Amino acid sequence: MLHPVLEAVFLAFEEAGVRWCLLRTPADFGTPSGGDVDLLVDPAHIESVRRVMEACGFAPLPTRNHGVHTCFLSYHRPTDCWIWLDLVTELSFGPHSALRTRAERGCLARRQRDGAVVLALDDAFWVLLLHCLLDKGAIAPRHRKRLEKLVAAARADSPLARVVEAVCPAGWTPARMTESVSRGDWITLEQLAPPLTTAWMRQDSIGPWQMFVLRSSRLMDKLWDLRRRRGLSIALLGPDGAGKSTLAMGIQHSFIFPVRLVYMGLTGGLLRHIARLHVPGLVFLGRLLVLWCRYLIARYHQVRGRLVVFDRYVYDAMVPHPERLNWLRRASRRLDRHACPGPDMVLVLNAPGEVMHARKGEYNPRQLEEWRQHFLALEGRIPQLEILDTTQPKEAVRADVIDRIWQRYVARWRSQCFGTADAMPEPGPKPASE
Repeated sequence: MLHPVLEAVFLAFEEAGVRWCLLRTPADFGTPSGGDVDLLVDPAHIESVRRVMEACGFAPLPTRNHGVHTCFLSYHRPTDCWIWLDLVTELSFGPHSALRTRAERGCLARRQRDGAVVLALDDAFWVLLLHCLLDKGAIAPRHRKRLEKLVAAARADSPLARVVEAVCPAGWTPARMTESVSRGDWITLEQLAPPLTTAWMRQDSIGPWQMFVLRSSRLMDKLWDLRRRRGLSIALLGPDGAGKSTLAMGIQHSFIFPVRLVYMGLTGGLLRHIARLHVPGLVFLGRLLVLWCRYLIARYHQVRGRLVVFDRYVYDAMVPHPERLNWLRRASRRLDRHACPGPDMVLVLNAPGEVMHARKGEYNPRQLEEWRQHFLALEGRIPQLEILDTTQPKEAVRADVIDRIWQRYVARWRSQCFGTADAMPEPGPKPASE
């Protein structure tokens, strides 16, 4: 059964006259962990595809080379599902997709409808088998089941089979490959992968120099992507019991990109040991060093394309401390609030004092409510701050935050298309606090 977002995309393709077909869907599609859906698209229609994808809420992943492979990503909040579409305009396999079949036009001409527009059964068999052998080097159990279903329709004299026959190593033919699938002789088939790759490269005159050029191009693509796909940072603020740790773990387990959690509070970790030095200037420098070490670790993860979630932030210094402080510690907290640059997004987790007390019970409800009001008052002082109602069910809160973060990614990627590489969207209308 197709996801409703995919149904909308495929219908829009048909209405726009796009020539396309579905190559394969992942085993985990429809779950919060995501999964990519592979499509073959006529290269003459790629611009129409881009317009359709944007209209359906997808964002293209920034890439240096908009060639034969383009990725689009979307988060569907109602079903809490990530949808990743891989669009290709060539049926190419092997190292760096160097082994071309040149069979795209024929496959699109023979496509058929089976719920969605898919490859003809014979084409589907050969495309999947070549993907397993040349791209993966192994045939996964779920692909084995699919190949066993398709082998009855596979022909040894079809257009794709003739492409395979031209590059088969000695002792192998398309007929022998289909027989191996019918017998379930997967080990023998997997042993075919290296010699088939070598024979195909020899047939297409792909030597060491051509592979060096391809590897160099891919390396340049990755270096470019590191800059354009820099991860965002988000800080979670609120009193004890607001739900910061639960939400941070939820984001880490369900966001599409890798997530790193960084504690940025003003009391835990090494900071409690530094406070025992009792030398004012040394204490301040020590605190600054610890905070900047945490911040630089977070920046490293962002450069690697990871989403960083700060559990607390130096903005905690902008609300009253639970203890009575002398003038020196008050001055230190005023400096703490400016110790590090701000994150891309700040979320204040908003729940009544009674609710927070019931969750943790560390402070009395009145004190928690007072801190809550101080955190809410930061809304006018921190431009990128948003208020989040955490009295909802935790899954609804998590999905809300995932969607907010994703919209930030979409806005930044789209701004890059217009030449402002690191621009961030202006904060939108903020939810009213309770």
